[in-house]
Amino acid sequence: MTSPIKIGLGLALLASFMFSLKPILIKEAYVLGANSEGLMVLRMWFAFPFYFGLLLWQYPSLMAKKRYIASAVATGFLGYFLSSYLDLLALESISAHAERVILYAYPSLVVLFKAGWDRKLPSKNVLLAVAVVYAGLLVLLPGEFNINGSLIGLGLMLSCAVTFAIYVLLSKPLIEKLGAGLFTSIAMVSSCLFSQLNLLHTPIEVVLNYSTAIYGYGVALAFFSTVIPSYAMSAAIGRIGSERTAITGTTGPLFTTLMAVWILGETLTLYHITGLVLVIIGVYLISKK
Repeated sequence: MTSPIKIGLGLALLASFMFSLKPILIKEAYVLGANSEGLMVLRMWFAFPFYFGLLLWQYPSLMAKKRYIASAVATGFLGYFLSSYLDLLALESISAHAERVILYAYPSLVVLFKAGWDRKLPSKNVLLAVAVVYAGLLVLLPGEFNINGSLIGLGLMLSCAVTFAIYVLLSKPLIEKLGAGLFTSIAMVSSCLFSQLNLLHTPIEVVLNYSTAIYGYGVALAFFSTVIPSYAMSAAIGRIGSERTAITGTTGPLFTTLMAVWILGETLTLYHITGLVLVIIGVYLISKK
């Protein structure tokens, strides 16, 4: 029989893989003329029917647990709107390298915040897993670990990492009360609605006049890089906790590297292989009790 930890790790890896598709899809849409705010709006337009339909399907449970709705809405705002919006703002004044470096810090922030909340040190396995994973990232992406950009941009990016780390921590108790499916539906329906504030920067006519190809990428972003990973991540947090889920999420660069080799024909070097092995070992360590 498959253990809950293995199921949880499988769900966390699925979420990480699906989220890692996002930059590839976004990059292709940018080439066709989409901008960041417009694409975020489009992504949520197509994601909204999935979330709203599943929320209606769970309506009896929603009414039975309506006292938690406000908390789920606030948590969804924090993790899937505010964090994403801070990311977009930061990218206006910092490099993509700096953005990724700071984002890689969010799993360690989850570990630190949880240790502070629980008032006890993380387990040796968690600390070792974090060390091995970040060693793997250093080897895998040596050219990316230089931070440059405006102080405001770097501050916004750090705020993005902090808000997402807090989201991961706050979602755990809500998932225990509401269930992964209902929590995700509430959080993401609200996030889809909040994302329409991006229309203040991008007129709706721009989004409506996007090409059919951009709309296709919007659908792919909505289903493969939003709906599926959001439910998978919540289910993983419910099974293995916020620390393990966050650390497993660092496999994103691993998946992105492999897809760049497979799809874009980039070369797989010894550095890549060494880094990939270390990240895999780190995730294996976090699976141990």
